[in-house]
Amino acid sequence: MDNRLFGFLLDDDIQLDIANKRLVCYRAETSEDAMFFKVVTLNDVQLRLLLLLLGSEPGAVVLKNDILDNVWEKSDSFPSNQRLWYLIKVLRNKLASIGISESFISNAHGVGYFLDGHNVAPIFVG
Repeated sequence: MDNRLFGFLLDDDIQLDIANKRLVCYRAETSEDAMFFKVVTLNDVQLRLLLLLLGSEPGAVVLKNDILDNVWEKSDSFPSNQRLWYLIKVLRNKLASIGISESFISNAHGVGYFLDGHNVAPIFVG
């Protein structure tokens, strides 16, 4: 049977669901019966960027040119450093809204971006 990538588990309580383009945070409260959920949806460009970063080796810098080529190759818009900067800003804000620090996506000044200091594990189905 062929396993396929369903998504990623971030820090044991946040799941990236690729097919539905969303991040789901589920945390237990102090009571055993209480759980809370937060959901953030991603657009296609945000998802492609996050998948590119999550698919790289932990701590490995993904070069800006590789991001520009891979993230925008399937869209009708033209890549630019300003679009990349804005995309990183929006994605960091969405991640922060579900409890992931903005430093999760770190900048290697002038070179690219990398993921910093979080547990990331792929989830396969099949």
